[in-house]
Amino acid sequence: MVAFGGFNLQATTGPNGFALQNGTPNILSWTAPPDGQLHRFMVIGDTVVTSAETGGAVSCTFTSPTGAPHAGTLDAGGNAGGTKNWNQLTGIVAAGTTVTVAQSGALTVGAAVTFAELWAT
Repeated sequence: MVAFGGFNLQATTGPNGFALQNGTPNILSWTAPPDGQLHRFMVIGDTVVTSAETGGAVSCTFTSPTGAPHAGTLDAGGNAGGTKNWNQLTGIVAAGTTVTVAQSGALTVGAAVTFAELWAT
């Protein structure tokens, strides 16, 4: 397993990435161990747009230690051609809960591939 500053790589799209589509599928996820402890996570990624997008948003959802659901936008979509660097997201999650990176907006026009990694402790 690869480690980075105390974080371990938990999930990745790999070198081929995830082709955005006309839908809202999950891209990757990780579930914190059910050990009663707090866990930290970090999502890093970008989207390579080969044909200008309409839609194509990517977000991350997770549960805080208080049990409250949270969502963060990683890429709002609608990008012109080129590489769109994401908003990187970090957080603390409750034990036994899942962090999910998903396409939150259907890509109705264009073509793009998202590359993402989810690191956690």
